[in-house]
Amino acid sequence: MFRITTRADWDGLVSAALLNIVEDCDRVRFIEPGPFQAGEGEVTPDDIVANLPYRKGCAIWFDHHLSNKLEGVDFRGSWWIAPSAARVIYEYYGHDESLAGFDELIQITDRIDSAALTAEEVRDPQGLILVSMTVEGKRLQDEPYWLKLIDLIKRNETERLMKDEEVARRCKELADANHEWTRALSRYSLLENNVLVTDFRGNFNGEHGNRFLPFAVWPSCNVWVKVFDHPNDPTRVQISVGHSIFNKTCEVPVGELMAKYGGGGHRGAGTCRPLKGEAESVLGEVLVELRIMN
Repeated sequence: MFRITTRADWDGLVSAALLNIVEDCDRVRFIEPGPFQAGEGEVTPDDIVANLPYRKGCAIWFDHHLSNKLEGVDFRGSWWIAPSAARVIYEYYGHDESLAGFDELIQITDRIDSAALTAEEVRDPQGLILVSMTVEGKRLQDEPYWLKLIDLIKRNETERLMKDEEVARRCKELADANHEWTRALSRYSLLENNVLVTDFRGNFNGEHGNRFLPFAVWPSCNVWVKVFDHPNDPTRVQISVGHSIFNKTCEVPVGELMAKYGGGGHRGAGTCRPLKGEAESVLGEVLVELRIMN
């Protein structure tokens, strides 16, 4: 029996659901990319690693992030620069009859993970786009909800998933939280030329809502840097960087930039989590790179 090791975002949950269908799996473990790449979490021959960096000793590996490209390493699985890790898995098992009918789910997952959304979908998300925004991925107490979503995704019935009581409740909570989120963004954000910087450290501990909203509110920015106290590790700060999904003029490969500081990601988005004492220095260097290369 395999254990799936993935990250808790929509792409990770869909990846886990697909793997549960095509492989003999009985457990799912969630971990963030930075700690996993740094060696946290034991990896055994029973692990299928998805949507995370490669770790020696795993049974199978699937990923799509440029920063995780391997050179000269033989492994079972697949890596290529796809819109989502779920797409990599779906194509790898493309002839498996048990995945028949999942094409629409994979297409929407591609759009969600690559942020190929319209301005209207950002302002008023619906369906699976809205559900994906309820998966914040950092709160460990949400693991039962992530596991429930994996089970619902496996059924490939969007209407049934949307009608689930907990999913509906969390979608409503997200809509309510977005009002506070919008006010917090306005209060703690500063547009510096092309870079929008939102610094929540010590100021905002509420729900982090629609992550694409800043690009609709500040259309002139081409990259957003969000800084906040890490919710599970009081010794660290999280720095998230993302290209605007509307003003697509940022040329900085974010995943590569974050990898310099122990993080990772793909070309358009990534994170790192420096120690609090190093956060100001790391943030300053990140901002320099973002300004110089634009």
